[in-house]
Amino acid sequence: MSAVFSSASTASDRQPVIRRYDPPTSLKESMAAAILRMALRVSLKPFLGPPWPFAVQRASLAIGSSLMPQDGRASVKVEHVQHIECDRVQPKAGGKPRHAILYIHGGAFVAGSARTHRSITRALSAMTGATVLAPHYRLAPEAPFPAQLEDCVTCYRQLLKEGFSPDRISIAGDSAGGNLTFMTAISAMKQGLPAPACLVMMSPAFSLHPLPNSTGFERQARDPMIRMAWAEDVERALKVPADHPLADPMAQDLSRLPPSLTQVGDDEVLYDNAVWLIENATAAGRDAELEIYMKRWHVFQAHASLLPSSVHALQRQADFMKKHWAR
Repeated sequence: MSAVFSSASTASDRQPVIRRYDPPTSLKESMAAAILRMALRVSLKPFLGPPWPFAVQRASLAIGSSLMPQDGRASVKVEHVQHIECDRVQPKAGGKPRHAILYIHGGAFVAGSARTHRSITRALSAMTGATVLAPHYRLAPEAPFPAQLEDCVTCYRQLLKEGFSPDRISIAGDSAGGNLTFMTAISAMKQGLPAPACLVMMSPAFSLHPLPNSTGFERQARDPMIRMAWAEDVERALKVPADHPLADPMAQDLSRLPPSLTQVGDDEVLYDNAVWLIENATAAGRDAELEIYMKRWHVFQAHASLLPSSVHALQRQADFMKKHWAR
């Protein structure tokens, strides 16, 4: 895959690291991408959001994810951390892992589970040689905000309790899980816990509303997965108190943010959320990288078994984590 680099000046005089990747031109990539795009547009996008109840949305995501082959180089064991059901994913090769990833799944805070994201977690475990702890955090509307965030911080504490040093831990997640990746690190540090070595976010959803000068509505037709109307359902379900200090990711102090890698597809409505992070983290003097995958959609990394571009993106994540982990 070819990468195009670009940068822009910021208040801190740092230059944000931005890479744009064109998709591979192979026949396999082109055919698989066309089939997946059509399948998502027909079988998933119509059922994520109104008028469908959350039960239908959860079932649609579960069925779609069950069709994705998983990386056989890692194994999965289901366990509990306090009240939270979790996947414990371990690489089959090598000895006891010295590094860990807290992986936080997406699903707009109302759907998804550790099970629906095993195509990602098993691949990351195999690529990094790390333990992956993936919580099935409480979902809205049954559990309003901040239940989801509390569960993720609990699981981060668990990794520390198990003896993983913070400089050997990464937090990663997609979509709503990208939001929770960012906010878990922020919340943990506010509670006096050490920061993880780095953060990795795929298509993070920091805002449920279009940002100023947003291209969200323009991209809605191109995005084969996400409709803007979904945000209204999610907002009602989460019941986030406006005065809660952790209510708005975009109102947080980024001055202690760990090094971060954000990946986003060029064809998705959340594109501007990823741009917000690279601009503001860099302006705060933090190390941040953004990768834009051209002609790709929301969390395309879940199709790593089928798309070479998805394999490339996950390998980029693995390389980023290993670069920032202590040996």
